[in-house]
Amino acid sequence: MQKILKYIYIFFLASALIFTAGCQSKEIPEQAPQGDITLQITQVDTSEFPLVRVYISVLDKNGEPLAVNPSKLVLLEDGVPINPQDIQGMDEVSSLTSLMVVDISGSMNFAGKLDAAKAVAEQYVDQMRAGDQAGLVTFNTKVGVVQDITGDHEALKEAIASIQARDDTAIWDALTASVELLNPLPGRKAIIMLTDGMDNASQSTPEDILGSIGFSGLSISTVGFGVQPEGEEVPDEYEGIDEPTLRMLAENAGGRYGYAEDQNALALLYDQIRRALQSEVVISYVTPIALRDGVNRALSVTLADNWQGVSAQSEAVFNPGGLVPEVAQPASWMLFGGLLGLLVVLLLIPLIVLLIGNKGKKKKRKVHIKLKD
Repeated sequence: MQKILKYIYIFFLASALIFTAGCQSKEIPEQAPQGDITLQITQVDTSEFPLVRVYISVLDKNGEPLAVNPSKLVLLEDGVPINPQDIQGMDEVSSLTSLMVVDISGSMNFAGKLDAAKAVAEQYVDQMRAGDQAGLVTFNTKVGVVQDITGDHEALKEAIASIQARDDTAIWDALTASVELLNPLPGRKAIIMLTDGMDNASQSTPEDILGSIGFSGLSISTVGFGVQPEGEEVPDEYEGIDEPTLRMLAENAGGRYGYAEDQNALALLYDQIRRALQSEVVISYVTPIALRDGVNRALSVTLADNWQGVSAQSEAVFNPGGLVPEVAQPASWMLFGGLLGLLVVLLLIPLIVLLIGNKGKKKKRKVHIKLKD
């Protein structure tokens, strides 16, 4: 009996895994620099599916944003060019919601790093446009939302001025909380995370962060700050920066990784990231496959300007989601009920056979033989 129940449990578990495997929405943007131009898909928004919004950044070889004519961008889904009639709009991104995530572990107290981070964050706020909004999250061993998303510059500056540094570092937990904070919001969204160390206190992982990005999408840029160990000295969890992981995370979340040793370099890096975000374009189109089928779809954007002699390409993957994939002509409820009943019968057959077998077993009667003299 226990074996039968075990098999039934395994069957239901396997079915659940099959149905839910396709519902995750992960974007894996890929920068494809060609020549002096870098084209990057920074965010794919499918929250209003089948309408899809693709945010695109164009940078020169120095990482500086380039103005681009949206009409020079060619969009393909699964290798097929999008019909111009299905494109709803090709515009500049007029508003941005950004979340500044700042390391306030104890090491930020040394070499004036916390003061430098505060000053640069205030400069970032000063350069926000009228339609832009921002928020502030800090982290050491705990994650704190110091200021919710707002367009109020003074409130943001007061929040920045209030932060103090102490304890260890939980980078991945902070980014996970930041993604959850931005997921419900519409439009272009970006996280800019600054740290001077390596994670030594998180429960989350970089993979958890990428997997938690919702259907509306967002980008994550990571910034390493401080002086790296000299020579062949290997940084430990309390000194140094985990550059490979920070770079991997940024590249797979539509952002960029940068490193700064002092306040001037940090200010230049933040300014470059801000200007790149504020110069993006967005293409809105209706996908030719309007079903939430749970199947990954490949996006490709190409910039071709023969007049200026530039070209570049970027690729990404998005998933429309769907717990149970949609179909063009749904079956009737009667058919669904019949199939469900058949499944239940098939699951019960082993149990019925077992019960019948147990009833068929009868006790053997003892035969007494009595011999007469």
